[in-house]
Amino acid sequence: MGMLMNSKGMHTGSQKTPEIYTPLEINHQENTSSIVKIEQIEPYATESRFIFACLRKLYRNYLKRYPLVRSAAIWAWKNFYPLYLNLKSIHLFNAITSKTKNAKRWRPLTNLSEFSKKRGLVTYKIADTEVINTPVPTVVPAADQSYLVSPHDQYVFPEISIAMAEDATIYGGSNLTLVDNEVVCHDLFDATRDFTSEELHGRALIDPKRKRIRWLSYDEEPVKLSTAATFVDACASNYAHWLTEVLPRIALFCDEERHKDIPIVINSGLHENILNSLFEVIGSKRKVIALPIGRAITINKLFITSVAGYVPFERRTNKISGHSHGKFSPYAFNVLTSHLSSHVDKTDSKGWPEKIFIRRNSGTRKVVNASEIENLLVTKGYKIVETESLTFLQQVQLAKNTKKIIAPTGAALANAIFCQPGTSVVVFMGKHENMIYRYWVNMLSPLGIKVTYVLGDIVNKKGMSIHGDFFVHPDNVANMLEAIT
Repeated sequence: MGMLMNSKGMHTGSQKTPEIYTPLEINHQENTSSIVKIEQIEPYATESRFIFACLRKLYRNYLKRYPLVRSAAIWAWKNFYPLYLNLKSIHLFNAITSKTKNAKRWRPLTNLSEFSKKRGLVTYKIADTEVINTPVPTVVPAADQSYLVSPHDQYVFPEISIAMAEDATIYGGSNLTLVDNEVVCHDLFDATRDFTSEELHGRALIDPKRKRIRWLSYDEEPVKLSTAATFVDACASNYAHWLTEVLPRIALFCDEERHKDIPIVINSGLHENILNSLFEVIGSKRKVIALPIGRAITINKLFITSVAGYVPFERRTNKISGHSHGKFSPYAFNVLTSHLSSHVDKTDSKGWPEKIFIRRNSGTRKVVNASEIENLLVTKGYKIVETESLTFLQQVQLAKNTKKIIAPTGAALANAIFCQPGTSVVVFMGKHENMIYRYWVNMLSPLGIKVTYVLGDIVNKKGMSIHGDFFVHPDNVANMLEAIT
């Protein structure tokens, strides 16, 4: 694949466009594993589905760009769409068969450890509980230090274990598991505070007060398997969620010799770099099953690896406090790194830059004066990197060999879990009362990585929530550079 993405159109004005760093080639693990792709079923073409498709197209193509419309649409969707789904499940569409209605009934929502104890599942521990310190990071300007106050000095990450459930059903695009009358979630999920992707996309309806769930997806003919391990997840297509929540669990599972012949189930349609990262971990012989959204697999013996890292998809409400900014297992990260080291260590560590700035090219949370900041950093010896043009192993090697990383908050920064202890990571973030600021320090500080924040002002705060573009003052960047020297 091409190693260089030109920056045409990325900068305007008289600012000189910095040269993009071109990395060394690294050979990937040859992908000879067997990927079984389960056939996608086209959704039933109801009138209501057609109407929703038209509204979605109208919103994405014409209305989403307007902050007030975006804010109103999100609020209406989160508050009224669940009511519609509930009414639909109970009263509307009498043509729905009784079997389908029964599948969409309210079910208890139970976390994995509680479910395992209650059902007497076969489980075995693969990692002890960990005490995680939560230090206060440096913030520039110092007047913004209050944004990064930690609610505690430390917390305990739960032990990681693997449970074996019988006759369990999993669906594409969700880490929730259906067993008999119950739906099983992981132990860090807090239904009172955490809003899920499954709810946003109309695949589930959760009643936090009663700890119950309506499972709205229904596959009339689920695939049958005798044995498998599940690693499907609603957020697996996002590189940061995959790298810090899903792939570490896969590494832990595959680290056990007893699991060498057990197939694993993942999301269908994952990006090439995500699949490359998978095969670097699992090798070339394990069977992989790709499960699309809307399809299900019922498995006689399903292996479920407990949570190894988690940040909520979104907040359910801002009316209560105590929202998670992310919790991660350093042990799981270290196991993942060890799986990759055999490939990365074969390459020459020379020639990789010691100081990098990761350019953000995606649509939201951009630094509006990025050209100015980049040129300032180039004068200080930083190389500009566009990670989307790099292979997975190039990103790992880049992180492993650098000593200083500066980047706007974004998925590419998750590669910092591969940095050496003592590396300095600087994160640019906008100021917003609902921003999950401690995400990066919670993830990286336990690995011995020093995290610094430079906060900027969101340009159009109204209606954009935490996803607005923001301005970073060059003087604050200059002060930060002095602080990390």
